[in-house]
Amino acid sequence: MSAVKLQANDYPISKIFGNDFIFTIPLYQRPYAWTTEQAGELLEDLVTALGDSDNKIDDINPYFLGNIVLIKGDKPDAQVVDGQQRLTTLTVLLAALRASVSKENIHILTKYLYQEDDFDPNDNVYRLTVRERDAQFFKEYIQDEGGIDKLKNLHTAKLSDSRKNFKENTLLFVNRLQSCTNNQLLRLTQFIIKRCFLVVVATPDIDSAYRIFSVINNRGMDLSHADILKAEIIGKISLEQQEKYSTKWEEMEEKLGRDIFKSLFSHIRMIHVKSKPRESILKEFLNRLIRES
Repeated sequence: MSAVKLQANDYPISKIFGNDFIFTIPLYQRPYAWTTEQAGELLEDLVTALGDSDNKIDDINPYFLGNIVLIKGDKPDAQVVDGQQRLTTLTVLLAALRASVSKENIHILTKYLYQEDDFDPNDNVYRLTVRERDAQFFKEYIQDEGGIDKLKNLHTAKLSDSRKNFKENTLLFVNRLQSCTNNQLLRLTQFIIKRCFLVVVATPDIDSAYRIFSVINNRGMDLSHADILKAEIIGKISLEQQEKYSTKWEEMEEKLGRDIFKSLFSHIRMIHVKSKPRESILKEFLNRLIRES
């Protein structure tokens, strides 16, 4: 058996949201969770990194946005194992920039949101497709041109948590960008597209992608052991059943609250093992409760 090929390369955002990648957020991933706090910090960091000098964009120091982990072969299709929050928020920011620039500059940003079909808009190829539950909402109200105007009129109280975050982060970006001139908006766009980078770790093998995912998240990244277990468990269920069980998982998480839901696994572990933990909750679940069951 040949060894699994692992690739790790840095890419500018122009490549990330170009023809080399078509990102999909799998069903088993948790909902979009970044709030205006994280989204606002991202925008402020980018504006600070850009600075207010008149230096050429190519002369400005590059800005590193972190790592993403993908299941990807030779084709552009890529399942996002880790990094959906950043990729989604960057998509929201590009859409907010498009809604803020002058009309003659809209096309510059649209191509980073989707590849337009010359004859039928229904055949547009979107650079990022979020979880199936939210995919149509995200396309209609954020990625499609004019969607943000419709988004402003939606009642937040009627939206799910993920859609509420989409709306609030989008409007946060739009409101903050209002104070910028068109030249400043174009300069920020150039900086994001040309001088901001993500490190892409890609493997065509699901198991190795999850191992990378677990290592990264065990070193202080933003997902909890509950999220890793969700990816481990639901990722091994047949595709026909993934949506059903992903929905059950998320309904339970919403009812208990995210913090209490995380502590649930400690109680389940104690019921089965009946002793104090000798290693992390995650390792014990993976090694003793899941793989031995």
